[in-house]
Amino acid sequence: MPIKSCTLFVIVLLFSFQGHAQIEKGAIYFGGRAGYLSIEDYAPRTYGGLELDVMVTDKIGIHYSILFGEEYFHMPLAPVGGFFVAAAVSDIEEGVGFGLLLGALTAIIPEGVSYNIPLGENSGFAPYISPLQFEYLPGGEGNTYPGGAIGLRYHQYVGKKLFRVSPMVEYKVHYNKNPHPGISAGLNIALQLKEKSAKLAVE
Repeated sequence: MPIKSCTLFVIVLLFSFQGHAQIEKGAIYFGGRAGYLSIEDYAPRTYGGLELDVMVTDKIGIHYSILFGEEYFHMPLAPVGGFFVAAAVSDIEEGVGFGLLLGALTAIIPEGVSYNIPLGENSGFAPYISPLQFEYLPGGEGNTYPGGAIGLRYHQYVGKKLFRVSPMVEYKVHYNKNPHPGISAGLNIALQLKEKSAKLAVE
């Protein structure tokens, strides 16, 4: 049923954000990203959206992106998978609670993982792999595509690391017969929501 499906999807997303709000080890950055997408078989376009970056340790980060543009939408693949897991299990008699649990666990899988390389006290590089992307791009042989990317960010911290400015570029493909290879480049400006723990600060 459409109402049931929409309700499950919203609940799975809420569990996803709540799960990562409990991470205590590293800093959390939340901000906006604007960029330019150029991939094979589609007209180039600009986009904008929101990103969440959770530093699990001083070096390792996980990230999520929700991006919008003209006939373009990008989000992590895991919540889509979590929705289908929750819906499938919930169709079993008395399986709604268990379905939501499995869906939530699936939904919090990150879109990508980065490794941070400090250049100094207030700057660094962060190469990353982002294997769990999901995109809506009408006009080709299909409208929706799972995909992945490898990329690089440069982080510049300002205001005692309260803000972070990060130009980025990535090479991306879709998991499709025609992979639509191309480039996405942009700029992220983020606010630190949580400082890293004292334990990590002395490591």
